[in-house]
Amino acid sequence: MKITREVVKDLLPAYFSEEASADTRSFVDEYFREDPAFEREARSAAQTLQALGEIGTARLDSATEKMALKSAKRVLRRQKIWLALASTFALNAISLSFSFEVGNGRFRIHWLTLPGQPEVVAVILLISAALWILYFRTSRRVRTQVLG
Repeated sequence: MKITREVVKDLLPAYFSEEASADTRSFVDEYFREDPAFEREARSAAQTLQALGEIGTARLDSATEKMALKSAKRVLRRQKIWLALASTFALNAISLSFSFEVGNGRFRIHWLTLPGQPEVVAVILLISAALWILYFRTSRRVRTQVLG
């Protein structure tokens, strides 16, 4: 059975990370002796990947990690608060907009029946809209900054 270049490529990660068995290492070394151009290509790719891996492994100090965690918690807490307030005001505006009458065998719905009620509902709806905007802006910040 002839071993192809693709099979050797599959063995290269274990070979370069030194996790391959002695037999696998000797097999890959033998293949490299037979095909020096492939060896140069494989070693060049391995060095590039190793350099890229070292760039991404910079550790943050604990103070920076704590500060980032506090910031993330603060943004998530703010998001919850905006959601609670926005939904509360929206539901209040909806509930104040209608009144129901049940009696004499019939059911009726009245729209804005109390004097001055349209103005109150309008103000509550404006507050609700502003709170929803704040919630969605915070949600976008969570997706882009907190979750990365």
